[in-house]
Amino acid sequence: MAQADTRVIHGLSLKHITWAALAGLIATHIILATLLFDPKPFVGGDNAGYMILAESISSGQGYRDVYLPGAPTHAQYPPLYPTLLAIARVFGGGLITFKILSLILTSASLVFLFLLARSRLDPVVALSVVAPVALNPVLLYYSHWVLSESLFVLLTLIALWASERITGSWRWLGIALVAALLAYLTRAAGLPMLAALAVALLWRRTWRRSGVVVGAILLVVGAWWIWGKLAASQSAQMYSSNFLLVDPYRPDLGYVGPGDLVARVVNNVRLYSVEVLPESLAGVAPGGGVGLVALLAGLLLAALALVAWVRDVRKVRPLETFTLFYAGLIFLWPLVWTDRRFLLPLLPVLILHAAAGVVWCFDFLRARRPLWALPVLGVLLALLTVPDHVRGIGFNQRCQDFYRQGDDLACYPPPWRAFVQVAYWVGANTTQDVIVVSRKPRLFYHFSGRRGDVYPFTAEEGELLAFLDGLPADYVVVGAISATEYRYLIPAIRSMPERFELVHSVGEGQAAAYVLAYRRSVSQGS
Repeated sequence: MAQADTRVIHGLSLKHITWAALAGLIATHIILATLLFDPKPFVGGDNAGYMILAESISSGQGYRDVYLPGAPTHAQYPPLYPTLLAIARVFGGGLITFKILSLILTSASLVFLFLLARSRLDPVVALSVVAPVALNPVLLYYSHWVLSESLFVLLTLIALWASERITGSWRWLGIALVAALLAYLTRAAGLPMLAALAVALLWRRTWRRSGVVVGAILLVVGAWWIWGKLAASQSAQMYSSNFLLVDPYRPDLGYVGPGDLVARVVNNVRLYSVEVLPESLAGVAPGGGVGLVALLAGLLLAALALVAWVRDVRKVRPLETFTLFYAGLIFLWPLVWTDRRFLLPLLPVLILHAAAGVVWCFDFLRARRPLWALPVLGVLLALLTVPDHVRGIGFNQRCQDFYRQGDDLACYPPPWRAFVQVAYWVGANTTQDVIVVSRKPRLFYHFSGRRGDVYPFTAEEGELLAFLDGLPADYVVVGAISATEYRYLIPAIRSMPERFELVHSVGEGQAAAYVLAYRRSVSQGS
């Protein structure tokens, strides 16, 4: 590879040309991210959770869920990303600053993807790996949300890059280990990277290095596990138990058995292959579904990546082992969580494997590798994203215009717009000590400043009302942002209408949201 870097083209070294090209790809990523920038908060709720934790840390309250009554210690999300937000918050950062931070992190991830690819492939081929990732709609999507994906992808790529040299200098092992531990402290899904490091070293019988890595893993993972046990966090317990539920949003369906887990893996493999991966490469087609070209591109990419992985897996290197472990993790998750979000950390690795697969195919056929082959494939993968970007730029430019005009609700879907409006109303018309139950209590706290919790997902109306009494709830918000409202909350309200009083509403029909005052039972002092 050093010889490749010293080649000269028209008086310029290949090294300088490739770094200039990489800078151009990063600039393109930043320009596209700016055009696609969405100024509103993500409506999933996790972003509000991270910002709430950052508020708790920066205000000196500790690592607490201050949106919940009693502000219990938090133990669901590892602390690194909220701590990073807290540091930004101390220096006056807010929502837009947090979003810019995400873009910085995704841009930096392209540098380490290039370094990782260059450690395996020719520099020109490495650029062909970076190009479709720089323009990838999923990476661009998470470049403007306040979510841990941007930090997690960056740290994972740093760990994979450094892990290519873990049997050499201790410095590289240190970088790989620290990055992998930080990835785990960003998301628990960092465990596959830690396991990949340990397995690679144990396989090579480098016992001293293995001992250092295994010891550090046990120390950090064990410390976070103990924190969770001491915190006795209900949210963390629910999160871990959700893994074994048939559907985390329908606990009445019960837990999976061995046969169900096999069926889950088979279905996830199918969904990721024919839906999630094509959508990750080309974006979601208008009206939903997967376009034929995107489907073929996804299947080809998966086939080429599998060829390279099968060829190299026997070497038991961290990159191939991580691919196996992380894919196994997302294949085991409940089907309702099958999503581009969870494929994102693996997507750059799959594209890298696919590029290596193309190189192997030429070598296997004993054909001369055309210099243009991989760059053309990289460009074609990048071009797949153009229709999705054109649609997204048009929509988000209108949203940015609305925000500049002071209308921060215009780009929410109608049900979410109503949810935010009633949150604003509650914040302006109630005292700070009231407790509000809603489907998205973290987002509700973000907009209203009022504490609350999510209702339990149970069809037993008596259990739900007992939960409201025990909290104790002052208000219940009903909207149309989740099927669980129709499945659990509304039937309970209809079973005892005398316990609820409408005090405010926004919108009509499927775009309505309601604030109901809750009358607790006599035993609760109503």
